[in-house]
Amino acid sequence: MLKKKISIICLILLAISYSIFFLLTKEDSFYVSKVISPVEFILENNQNFFIKGVDYFDSYFSEKNKIFAEKFNLSEEEAFIIGNLGKYWAKNLVENREVKIKENNFIFFKYSYYEKFLNSPFAVINGEISNFAAFERLVNSIRKTKYVIVQDEEVFPVSKDLELKDFVIIKKSAYSRVFKKKLKSRNENEFLEAISDSDFKNYKLDLGDIKIVVSDFTKNLKPDRDCKSEICREILGNINSSKTSIDMAIYGYSSVPKIEIAIKNAINRGVKFRLIYDIDSKYQNIYPNTFDLVKLIPNSVSDKNSKEFNYIMHNKFYIFDNKTVITGSANLSHTDMSGYNSNSIIIIKSQDVARIFQNEFEQMYLGNFHNDKKSIPQINKPKNIEICFSPQDKSYEKSIFPLIRNAKHYIYIPIFVLSEKRLVQELINVNNKGVDVKIITDALNASAKYSKIKQLRDAGILVKTENYAGKMHSKTMIIDDEYLIIGSMNFSNSGENKNDENLVILKNKEAAEFYKSYFLYHWNKIPNKWLKYNPLAESKDSIGSCTDGIDNNYDGKIDKDDIRCQ
Repeated sequence: MLKKKISIICLILLAISYSIFFLLTKEDSFYVSKVISPVEFILENNQNFFIKGVDYFDSYFSEKNKIFAEKFNLSEEEAFIIGNLGKYWAKNLVENREVKIKENNFIFFKYSYYEKFLNSPFAVINGEISNFAAFERLVNSIRKTKYVIVQDEEVFPVSKDLELKDFVIIKKSAYSRVFKKKLKSRNENEFLEAISDSDFKNYKLDLGDIKIVVSDFTKNLKPDRDCKSEICREILGNINSSKTSIDMAIYGYSSVPKIEIAIKNAINRGVKFRLIYDIDSKYQNIYPNTFDLVKLIPNSVSDKNSKEFNYIMHNKFYIFDNKTVITGSANLSHTDMSGYNSNSIIIIKSQDVARIFQNEFEQMYLGNFHNDKKSIPQINKPKNIEICFSPQDKSYEKSIFPLIRNAKHYIYIPIFVLSEKRLVQELINVNNKGVDVKIITDALNASAKYSKIKQLRDAGILVKTENYAGKMHSKTMIIDDEYLIIGSMNFSNSGENKNDENLVILKNKEAAEFYKSYFLYHWNKIPNKWLKYNPLAESKDSIGSCTDGIDNNYDGKIDKDDIRCQ
């Protein structure tokens, strides 16, 4: 009897000990609703949380900033800018994110905020900069860039004489480009959203010999065949104005009547027209009207005789009169030409660039597709343009990875498919160094078997899944207001090693900043909910998908016939 009582008492003590241990080690999860500073946060329960033992520059003019400025050979204005950039850095990293509180720190995904802060250029510990090399790079960047204060619809130089309230620090170059009209919003979040909205009344950037054109799938929720999008009108205009030749390498075609009429007229006026298109393993094409186009253009060649015909001829490029090239992500389909899907193209007026694309076209026109092709010498091309063709050029190791590894500030990626393992690891590596990596991906592909979205999110990278009827069909990367990568290649293994693809790497500040604004415009339109979850492609999750007449998830059911729309 005594033994039994002792056993019961031991079990009770064990249970109490376990409960105490559990309560002491439990990690409470919260969403960060607001960032006050890099070490002070307001959680969703309206409680304040502080990271102790580490200091920072204030986002206002303060006595502490004055001391830091003197110690680290800065002006007070530079210390103020660093404080604001540090606050924005923290907002970007954790605001609206779920975090697990753990002692003097919190964990998002599997990463420690405290460690990331110490590795940033903004942390001060024991009176010294935690990562001095990163701090020096930041200071040099600030000294090369003119920053301004935007407040109450007006722009001011950075000065401690201003009475500051509800302001935003922004590059002066970005202000002059974006704010052509005064903005009425005084709230910071509304203000940043207004920046995005105001920048996209016109969806093209004309740099003379180079033009970038994008489409907005948040505003066109049903496809049509009217060729009203800026992308379609660019292609149509070049077909109508061509005088001698048009070479076109496209994945496939779904009917856009104005394009067909323009092609007929071009052929009738003596323009030499040639077409390259894809044939799949069933000797078919993904689009229903491809063979109508083949009948219209007698000089047509497919990859059906290639020993690798099950690979894809996925290009979407056009060469007009041997002097103008259009390439990008947009297929010659009514869903892409209407702006229903999100796409981008680049128009390059250069005989040397046209010659490079012409050489690639000739290889395929003569029957050499996929791994039968040879690398094209890029002679006399513009210095700020690099052109890669798949699969012969192996563009990841040759071109893309070095740019990612050298990124200092941000990498933004709007992408249809991101599944290449090495690319994923490169992005994780650079994100761990403090580079701001953001990705917008397509809803259907986000949940696919090959998707790497979960891995990226688990590694702490911000990935939003689009929630619109059309597809996020771009294949683009923007790096540090310096580089724009644009083309037909999805960021997959097949895109580099199997399919016929092309991409253009453009080194141009204006182009990169234009596309960055376009990216952030979409980023702000997609709710933060989709940082964590993936909306169903055809459902009430995806705006317009239940009334667009399209089988968005390829299950054979459209709109109200799909149970997800009922």
